[in-house]
Amino acid sequence: MKRIVITGMGVVSPLACEKGAFWEKILNGESGVGDLTKLDPSNYKGVTRAAEVDLEKDYKNTELLEHFKPYGKAVTYAAAAIDMGLKDASFEKFTKKNNYGVILGTTNGNQDIVERIVDQWNLEMKHEDLSSEAAKTLTYFRPVELSASIAKYYNLGGTNMVIPTACAAGNYAIGTAYSMIREGRSSLIIAGGADPFTRSCYTVFYRLGAMSKDNCKPFDQNRNGMIVGEGAAVLVLEELEHALARGAKIYGEIKGYGLACDAYDPTAPDPEGSGATLSMNNAIKSSNIDKESITYVSAHGTGTKANDSHEVNAMRNVFREEIDSLYVNGIKSMLGHCMGAASALEAVTATLSLHHQKVPRNRNTEKIDEAFNTHFHIQPSSEIENKVDHVLSNSFAFGGNICSVIFSKYDSK
Repeated sequence: MKRIVITGMGVVSPLACEKGAFWEKILNGESGVGDLTKLDPSNYKGVTRAAEVDLEKDYKNTELLEHFKPYGKAVTYAAAAIDMGLKDASFEKFTKKNNYGVILGTTNGNQDIVERIVDQWNLEMKHEDLSSEAAKTLTYFRPVELSASIAKYYNLGGTNMVIPTACAAGNYAIGTAYSMIREGRSSLIIAGGADPFTRSCYTVFYRLGAMSKDNCKPFDQNRNGMIVGEGAAVLVLEELEHALARGAKIYGEIKGYGLACDAYDPTAPDPEGSGATLSMNNAIKSSNIDKESITYVSAHGTGTKANDSHEVNAMRNVFREEIDSLYVNGIKSMLGHCMGAASALEAVTATLSLHHQKVPRNRNTEKIDEAFNTHFHIQPSSEIENKVDHVLSNSFAFGGNICSVIFSKYDSK
């Protein structure tokens, strides 16, 4: 049976746009949440917190940034993450086409281009009055540009796919890449997610009343909502023999994944956690591991009342009484909810946790909601450091889309 390993990672996040700095800040429990600057805060009546990326400040490949600028932020973020991920995996830009692939998940895709068109261009303007560059930009709003433009730039001639399963899309991309490599369709696929900060996304969550006025507090007694974020992250996934043949550094392994759907409501999760329960059980079964060997759950953990309750109910369904000895981590407290990039950023965190044998902390969670009637651990203990074997990473999305992935410590045996 083919094994799929992780040989590179790239990160564009509100905390940092480089893997080492990102991991250091995660371990320190630092926050990338601040005041809203990319939109006019006066429009949002006191809900003005956001987790924003400053790529131009933190990432120095100006040639790449200039090349992808017309494509919008989602493509630019993804391209930067892939640039860092390939270099981390000891690859440069490929000079010839190959059978390597790219699969990216997203919630909003290139919505920022649509907003730019609406804001800046007179729709009555004649086509011949547009500059050639402006006319070309009109075509870049298509979601497929997220993978197609990157495949062209990096000469990736294999699988080329965008998965738009909203806030679970990063995990969907990683799981799909895992399956394709396992089936022998490719020996290497870059997989992850990307989403930019957009007016439409921020406004939707504002109108839903889902956003916190201060901070994201996953599972906390006093949690009061999520924080909108942005970013991108990718994993370089390889078939083990392919990685070993080129002497690649191996950070971790993917053992399996599970998919499910609540089939319940367009936005609200099933309170009983039916889809999440099925997804986690499917991931554990496909990975052929005992659930008792899972070191911690990397939770979806948005900090909203309904979502956190649904996730706890699902974890109780899966782990039963063992939930009280489980460590549950939610890094959206530090990153905000980065939409289609969220689970990809959590995948990078899980992989670094396995590689360094350290468990990231929770931020802002002081007391677990008493209504959960459970006492899982929210801060890592010295007992589980250097014993990080398997991480179960959950991602949930509107429409009831759910994906759970098992990340494992690499064992050469």
